[in-house]
Amino acid sequence: MPGLRLENLVKQFGRTIAVDGINLDIQDGEILTLLGPSGCGKTTTLRCIAGFIIPNEGEIYLGERRVTNLPPDKRDIGFVFQNYALWPHMTVHDNLAFGLRLRRIPKAEIRGRVDKALDMVRLSGFAGRYPRQLSGGQQQRIALARALVIEPTVLLLDEPLSNLDAQLREEMRFEIRELQKSLGITAVYVTHDQAEALALSDRIAVMNKGIITQMGTPSEIYNQPSNRFVAGFIGLSSFVEGIVTQLNGDAAYAVVTTTDQVKIRVLRRDLVSNQKVTMAIRPEYITVKTEASLPVPENANLLEGEVIRAAYLGDVIDYRIGLGQWILRVNTPAEQILHPGEKVQLIIPPERVTIIPEMEGPG
Repeated sequence: MPGLRLENLVKQFGRTIAVDGINLDIQDGEILTLLGPSGCGKTTTLRCIAGFIIPNEGEIYLGERRVTNLPPDKRDIGFVFQNYALWPHMTVHDNLAFGLRLRRIPKAEIRGRVDKALDMVRLSGFAGRYPRQLSGGQQQRIALARALVIEPTVLLLDEPLSNLDAQLREEMRFEIRELQKSLGITAVYVTHDQAEALALSDRIAVMNKGIITQMGTPSEIYNQPSNRFVAGFIGLSSFVEGIVTQLNGDAAYAVVTTTDQVKIRVLRRDLVSNQKVTMAIRPEYITVKTEASLPVPENANLLEGEVIRAAYLGDVIDYRIGLGQWILRVNTPAEQILHPGEKVQLIIPPERVTIIPEMEGPG
């Protein structure tokens, strides 16, 4: 089963460049997610792949087959729409059979393939129902079965879970991944939901203003963001700016000093003296030292802060803690109660401080 390749893809609407020179190489059997805010170009990219939109420039390949200008029904692609797009006047069977009839599949084979597709999404026995007789989750499964029944080379999914409630959305994301892996089908998934992307993907392409700002595995995207946009869009981060003021010879650490003289030890990596940097620190990587006896790991930062406010989230409490002129978000266990105005000590491992490089453009 071939993968999918995009070469210098450009799509422009009037003076607006929706997709700006994208290059992607999606491997056979991989699920890749296009992740980004509304208007970043991810759905336009997906619709170019599907053939609903013809790009202004660039090429699209399924395996070695160029499909850039082919109509959708000639591309061997299954598409799952955000709004399900089920025909309300047709039964589930007829919704699934429609694409097969267009492909002139024999009637006897159609029934078998419809039954198989319904079995895949655990809705055997629903063939005679109409969409209005189904729950939102069942309609989404039928939309997925309709895309799979044609046995496509590539499966495209455009925000398929956005209309479901939170619990069902979480269940469905795992079901989609399990089904995709069991079939070994190449898939491209579009979403603005970072948790969805992290849970579903083999790799994630983070998009902003028509370009891909970073590509990597979920772990790489989360723990090694390449720019401030990615660090802020994936998960939660607090940003602190400063200047590299100390390099300890060949040691592993450097010191960054903020304008209000807060000193933070970071991994040295490629830093140079007097370099301006932005540090990103995630809430879960900060520990509040509430007991004098709590040990501080060697080389960790021990910083003085003041509690500003708190938000109870059930399993954790999300605190805003002032660090000089900077505000850090800190997540603690729900039983660790702090009060506004309380002075606290924060433990921050240097290896958990991400240095965000300076970038030009939308990244």
